[in-house]
Amino acid sequence: MDYRIVNSRRILIVLLLFCFMTTKAQLPDFSKYPVYEGKDLGLTYTPVTSFFRIWAPTAELAELRLYDKGIEGDVLQRVEMTKSAQGTWTASVNRNLIGKFYTFRIMIEGKWNNEVPDPYAKSVGVNGRRAMVVDLAKTNPEGWDKDKAVEMKSKTNAVIYELHVRDASISPGSGIKNKGKFLGLTEKGTRNKDGLATGLDHLIELGVTHIHLLPSFDFYSVDETKPEKPQYN
Repeated sequence: MDYRIVNSRRILIVLLLFCFMTTKAQLPDFSKYPVYEGKDLGLTYTPVTSFFRIWAPTAELAELRLYDKGIEGDVLQRVEMTKSAQGTWTASVNRNLIGKFYTFRIMIEGKWNNEVPDPYAKSVGVNGRRAMVVDLAKTNPEGWDKDKAVEMKSKTNAVIYELHVRDASISPGSGIKNKGKFLGLTEKGTRNKDGLATGLDHLIELGVTHIHLLPSFDFYSVDETKPEKPQYN
């Protein structure tokens, strides 16, 4: 039997046991909290104003914290948030915050919790500890708005390739410059010592139509301040 299947079953059993052993007294009753139906949770950015909204119905106070950098450095500004609709808290900053970083923290039972990044952030700083104010329209590569997905007559025609970002290019003989990096997936014309295609060119040879990237988010166990240190999640 595939060890991955065995491990998956073990994980499922552990989760089921946890759910069975956890009493209602241990779990919060989310049904008593208001539901926010709006579409503006997180950051709404414009060059003139940045508007922030979080859902924290149990909070007594909430605070927005601004930073110059994505790591280290003192708080640039603290902004007291205002209690709003359906358990949310809001704050506005009336200047261009592009490139700044931010976190939230809330007070419960008279105690400030640890600051956390925006769960709806589109970009984050080092190790994901702070969210970043970003205008995605300005980060798009040239021609991005004209990019179209390949049309398929049937979904069953899809050839899906599951690809690990690091593994795809980490081999010393891959011929890829940015080994183990996202940029390594963008390189074309790469070959190994035997002249065989690697990276994107290899995938094209395979006839792949769709790629499932793993991972495409931060891993807490990987320290981004040490990019040269071998780290594998």
